Amino acid sequence: MAVEFELKELLVEKKLKLSTAESCTGGLVAARVVNVPGSSEYFMGGVVAYDNSIKMKVLSVSPETLLRFGAVSKETAREMVLGVKKLMNTECAVSTTGIAGPTGGTPEKPVGLTYIGVSVKDRVEVFEFVFKDSNPDPVKRRNAIRKKAAKKALQLLLRLLKES
Repeated sequence: MAVEFELKELLVEKKLKLSTAESCTGGLVAARVVNVPGSSEYFMGGVVAYDNSIKMKVLSVSPETLLRFGAVSKETAREMVLGVKKLMNTECAVSTTGIAGPTGGTPEKPVGLTYIGVSVKDRVEVFEFVFKDSNPDPVKRRNAIRKKAAKKALQLLLRLLKES
């Protein structure tokens, strides 16, 4: 069973609402959630906060966090997930921030680096990944990284839901 359908079962069973805050995945997490018929029962909405000004204005990410740690950081992912939970009044949320490429990477923060924030009730976890893809086409490689990040975000949410 696809992770989205397992999420539906658990969210409905536990009577929990979900929201998303996405940067590098550009709405792919939310799109996967709403691919499931009946998702309006538990999915409140999502924010695609690509620009830092939106991260600050809409998701309440502090300017100090962005200045000190950068948009692609565990600290920003944490503030994004907490910000969207508060904004949408949900018990569960996921956030993604990363470098999908093909440019923008550095030795410290390579292309594919992604932070995923997951929150279920009072629990908040942030995970770090470096997703890779070997496609020679830079656009296909970028989109493969985005898809891997979106899938992993839902898998992590499912894991935390099962543990709660």
